[in-house]
Amino acid sequence: MNWEAVTALSSAVTAVVILLTVVYAARQVGAMNEQSRALGAQLEHLRRATQLDGTLAIFEELFSEDLLVSYRFVMTEFEERMQDEEFHAEALRSAPDPTTHKYLPIMRHMERIGTLIKNGLLDGDVLLDFADGFIVENWNRLRPFVLEERQVFGEDRLWENFEFIAGEAQRFQARKRAPGV
Repeated sequence: MNWEAVTALSSAVTAVVILLTVVYAARQVGAMNEQSRALGAQLEHLRRATQLDGTLAIFEELFSEDLLVSYRFVMTEFEERMQDEEFHAEALRSAPDPTTHKYLPIMRHMERIGTLIKNGLLDGDVLLDFADGFIVENWNRLRPFVLEERQVFGEDRLWENFEFIAGEAQRFQARKRAPGV
C-alpha cells in the first residue's frame, strides 16, 4: 500500500467535502437573505397599514362635531371672547371648563397629533398634505394665548407639540409653494 496515494486520496476527499460544505452554506445564506428581505417587506407593509389606520382615525377626529364646534369658535369668537376680562381670566386658570372654553378641543387635538408625528408614530406628510392650512390657521389664532399661558404658568413647554406641528405645517406649505415641487 502506497501511503502517498492514500494521503493524496484523503486530501482530495477532504477538499470535496469542504467544497460541498461551502456550496451548501452559500445556499443557506442566500435563502436566509431572501427570507430577511421578505420579512422586511412584510414589516414595512405592516408599518404602512398601521400608519394608515392612525391617519384615518385622525381624519375622522378632524371631522368630529366637537372639533368642528371648536374650530368655528376659534375662527369666529375666540378673539372677541378673550377681550372679556372674566373669560380671559378663566382661560388662564389651570383647568378651564371646555364647554365654555371651546378652543380647548383644538388645542388638545393638535398637541396629540404633534406628539404622534414628532415621535414617528404617525406619517406627518400625509396629515400635512390634507390639513396644513387648518393647523396653521388655528395656531396663528391661538399662538398669542399660548405664549401668554406659558408666561403665566412659567412653563415654556406648554403646548409645545401643537407648536411643533404648526411649524411642520408651515414648512410643508413653503415646500408646496417652492418652484419645481
